[in-house]
Amino acid sequence: MAIRGFLTLFILAIFYSTVTGQVKTCEPCDSSKCPLTSDKECIAGLTLDRCGCCQVCAQRENELCNHPEIPSSKQYEACGENLQCKVRVNTRGGPPEARCECNDQTEMCGSDGKTYRNYCHLMESSKLAKIEQKPIIKVFKRKPCDSVPEITLPPVSVSNKTKTNVFLTCEVAGVPLPVVEWVYRSSAGKQIVYPTDDDRVSTLVRGGPNAHVVTSWLQIQSLQRSDEGTYTCVASNTLGKVEKSCTVTVENGREF
Repeated sequence: MAIRGFLTLFILAIFYSTVTGQVKTCEPCDSSKCPLTSDKECIAGLTLDRCGCCQVCAQRENELCNHPEIPSSKQYEACGENLQCKVRVNTRGGPPEARCECNDQTEMCGSDGKTYRNYCHLMESSKLAKIEQKPIIKVFKRKPCDSVPEITLPPVSVSNKTKTNVFLTCEVAGVPLPVVEWVYRSSAGKQIVYPTDDDRVSTLVRGGPNAHVVTSWLQIQSLQRSDEGTYTCVASNTLGKVEKSCTVTVENGREF
């Protein structure tokens, strides 16, 4: 009976430790026993450990962090510079979790000509550059850097029968936001720049799906043999122009 009682207490102790997040109690602080942690090792800067004794690396953006509303989070360190620990709903259906979020979520252009998703992203990159003995990165302007257009989703070649409808899609990114045109070229050398006033061939441009991105569609209604040829998505802004082409083929078959 004594052995059974001991095993029961042992199992309960393990269960309690698991439920409480396996948080160890803090011993009296002796800073002489603290490991030497250099700021160069810590991308998000230094912070005091959970016991408030030794300096350790702070949690980076999107890493789990210590939050008073989440008991299991006590096993993590505090967030680093310019970061705040915030509770998030777990999208996988689990319990809520706490993660570090940047206090300034504005997209920024760095002195290196690159766009950073927020201030913390820029500062992390600057610190890494300093470690690698490269020029540190500063905020050039609080908005994305200007960039030449980039076709992130090029149009895809299509083959279909006459009288059917055909859709071509072209997704473009750039700052300033690019202007998109479609250029049709037939095998005989005929060329048409869309949009036009043609009711059968129409174009549509819409912002998204992400910031600084536009998506353009070209629709051909009631496909005819005269529509066969090359269709080029042309995107341009003040910094340059880029283009990608595809073909529309009319399938052989009996026409009615």
